[in-house]
Amino acid sequence: MESNSLDRLAKFLKYTLLAGGILYIAAYLIMVFFRIQYPFELEWEEGASLEHVRWVLSNHNYYVAPSLEFVPSIYTPLFFYISAVMSKILGVGFLPLRIISFVSSIGSFIMIYLMVNHETKDNLSAMLASCLFAATFQLSGSWFDIGRVDSFFLFSLLVGIYLLKCRTSPASRVVAAIFFSISFFTKQTALVISLPIMLYFILSDRRSALFFIIPLASIIGIGSVLFNYMSDGWFNFYVFELPKTTPLDTRPIMHFWIKDIVLPFYIAIFIAIFYIVSLTNVSKKQMFSFYLLTAVGMFGASWFSRYRGGGYYNVLLPAYAFTSILFGLGVNKLSMISQSLPARKQDLMKCILYFVCILQFGSLIYNPMNQIPSKEDLEAGWDLVGKLAKIDGEIYIPFHGYLNSFNGKKGYAHQMGMRDVLTTSSEKHAHIKSKLIEEIKQAMKERKFSAIIIDSEPWYPRGMKEYYIENERIFDKDNIFFSVTGMRTRPEIIYTPR
Repeated sequence: MESNSLDRLAKFLKYTLLAGGILYIAAYLIMVFFRIQYPFELEWEEGASLEHVRWVLSNHNYYVAPSLEFVPSIYTPLFFYISAVMSKILGVGFLPLRIISFVSSIGSFIMIYLMVNHETKDNLSAMLASCLFAATFQLSGSWFDIGRVDSFFLFSLLVGIYLLKCRTSPASRVVAAIFFSISFFTKQTALVISLPIMLYFILSDRRSALFFIIPLASIIGIGSVLFNYMSDGWFNFYVFELPKTTPLDTRPIMHFWIKDIVLPFYIAIFIAIFYIVSLTNVSKKQMFSFYLLTAVGMFGASWFSRYRGGGYYNVLLPAYAFTSILFGLGVNKLSMISQSLPARKQDLMKCILYFVCILQFGSLIYNPMNQIPSKEDLEAGWDLVGKLAKIDGEIYIPFHGYLNSFNGKKGYAHQMGMRDVLTTSSEKHAHIKSKLIEEIKQAMKERKFSAIIIDSEPWYPRGMKEYYIENERIFDKDNIFFSVTGMRTRPEIIYTPR
């Protein structure tokens, strides 16, 4: 009788856990429905991505000398080129960029599921792994579906990892190299992740390694040389040189491991560690090496990105995706261990396992409504567009230049791109930095713009206050038209020439 009760309880907890996990995917899909059609930024740098797509569509070389007109991002450019192609089909706006990110995020859910299912032949563990990653939506910055590079970068990376682990033919190694290269040309962080994985193949299977490492090195190497040649060296400046000079933020050194990993995954991370440790016996040495070195790459990339320049929560996506994979594998391993026990102890262990997993999923609960712009936000955005339309002449909006496009005006360089150049600590780049400063000062002196819009997170172009004066506050309410994720900011003050 007691055994039957435990069996029923185990089944109840199992289906409760599964239902709770699926709710995170359902909540995400509902949010996407409302977010994807929003015509304004969800995150303050999303507009920069849109302006970069416009730049590509205007047949400019993406990597050019920094100027008041345009400053490229410090990422590799593939996302912007793919978004430009999509924009030709769907029209220019946030929709094409967000569709790419949304489809990529669903692709990541699927790849996590497929990888765990291939290793375990267990649908439950695979589904829980995918659901856990979906549950990190808010934890990773509410980033899955916004028009930024990260979701496409991660999806390409996960496809490559899946092919390396779950397929063994030489052709699959070559295709994996192609996907790793796609990931690199979307965000160069992929290089940090690929190095430990290349080491794994060199140590475990040198012949097979050639089919992965040679194509990967060739595509990345030749592609980088071509981009650098076509841009007169600016590709190397933005992608490799400038990121190295970003100011370091030493706070995340331990903050990452404690607050970003252990505290939010206070159960999942230990199940993940348990799984890797369980592979240390001699018969599973290769599996242990693969998962350990891939974890070094995925966690190392996230940690490094948090450390260098104080990256936002989106940089945690690789670590969270791999934690989810290891969690699913660990859940299956514990379930397999339970099957070797007597019936009563087996049911008891399953009850405990499902219960602690429910606690893990429950600890990640968030309010989806906080991630959806309100009707008031939408109305405030259109009111702002109307206000800008009444201003004759050029307008400079450092944080949100995309707003000018609603009225057929130029967007100019985004503040984040200029910040990367203006904060460089390298003496080697001093002349590039000083040239940009002089251009900004000259534009202010000439009163080039009929208006300059300054944000609630104030950043003033060099020399602006000498030639421009505060004219008008844009909003009369304190809680509207803020970005729903990332830095909480909005256009705030209109400055006009003195």
